[in-house]
Amino acid sequence: MIEINLREIKMSSPLALKGGKPIRAKEWPQWPIYGERELKAVEEVIKTRYWGGGVGVSGPKEAEFEKKFSSSHGCRYGVCVNSGTAALHVALLAADVGPGDEVIVPALTFWSTGSAVLMAGAIPVIVDVNPETYCMDADAVKDAVTDKTRAVIPVYNYGSSPDMDKLLKTCNEYNLVLIEDCARGHGFMWRDKPAGSIGDLGCFSFQQGKFMTAGEGGIIITNNKTYADRCYAIKDCGRLREGGMPGEGIEPLTVINWYNYRMTQIQAAILLAQLERLWGQIKVRQGNQNYLNKRLREIEGIEPVKVDERLSRHHPWPYCFKYDPSCFMGLPRDKLITALRAEGIPCGKPHPPLNMALYFPKFSEAYKRYVESKVNFPVSEKAYNEEAVELPQHLFLGATEDMNDIAEAIIKIKRSAKDLL
Repeated sequence: MIEINLREIKMSSPLALKGGKPIRAKEWPQWPIYGERELKAVEEVIKTRYWGGGVGVSGPKEAEFEKKFSSSHGCRYGVCVNSGTAALHVALLAADVGPGDEVIVPALTFWSTGSAVLMAGAIPVIVDVNPETYCMDADAVKDAVTDKTRAVIPVYNYGSSPDMDKLLKTCNEYNLVLIEDCARGHGFMWRDKPAGSIGDLGCFSFQQGKFMTAGEGGIIITNNKTYADRCYAIKDCGRLREGGMPGEGIEPLTVINWYNYRMTQIQAAILLAQLERLWGQIKVRQGNQNYLNKRLREIEGIEPVKVDERLSRHHPWPYCFKYDPSCFMGLPRDKLITALRAEGIPCGKPHPPLNMALYFPKFSEAYKRYVESKVNFPVSEKAYNEEAVELPQHLFLGATEDMNDIAEAIIKIKRSAKDLL
């Protein structure tokens, strides 16, 4: 009873922006998480003096990680690269996507989803997102298919997913390559299938803020050996996985371009330790997500992004809720974010939609399509401009009390919204 009264007093006190005490003063869970296993793994690699990426063959730690990660995500083959962007680029080239081709991508995503298409020489065809999940609208994808469409890249976002059943059906119907952008989808399950194994290729990121990290890194997973072999050759300067000189044993037109996108053994060693942590962290994040969803639904004007019921395992990256300023006396979303930060709650807004964020060379087909025509994607643009509020994933590795702080900071701001107008 005393604790409840103390919380009520905190929520009724002046806003932190107006000189009051913030709801939260203590630190949030730190990220990345590391321990003895990461330190030992790195030390072991350093002592071997084999630090770099394998040349013509995956290095020992790299090969071990490729096998463990791909098998844990429902695939037979894995190819490590040095970033999630590189993973998307390599996957597109392995699928023979190039100049003249179109690739359908969602508007609301990180820029790499679209820039990788441009890097492959193809044209990103942007579609809007579902207003409930903020993930690719599967019906819009079908409407966007033309005789130039070669691939579709759905993105797992906000702990949710596009309708993978519909997307798979569309790709099969039109003979399109389905490349899953799983940069934010580690460990997800759609029905009984792991994210990354549903389509033809799955691309993951291990950048600093992702569910698993080695600072940077990425991996492509697939059940198609031809794609796996092509991915390896593309990322390792044209070498076959079994070794050999660049280009040796590969027909000149088989692989369009070759790159050095290799992962180091130190990164792979860290990721092996991070993979062991992933499954327990998913349970903690998902439990906290469910609890916070319940708390926020009690606040008029706040609605957590919907998670598709067919996602049997998921966790938020980032967590996102939709904000209705009319329930907060007209307080703009960006002022809410500023107030939440002052109350000790890290938060932000989405990346700009791809039509606003990507650089399209002047006079290119993409420039004409998205700049000159000023095409709009109303759901994505509303999310970016006024509606969506994001919370970083590491907040969800804490306790129930941490989730209460988030909810109570919002309640506090709502009660005093007039003071911010």
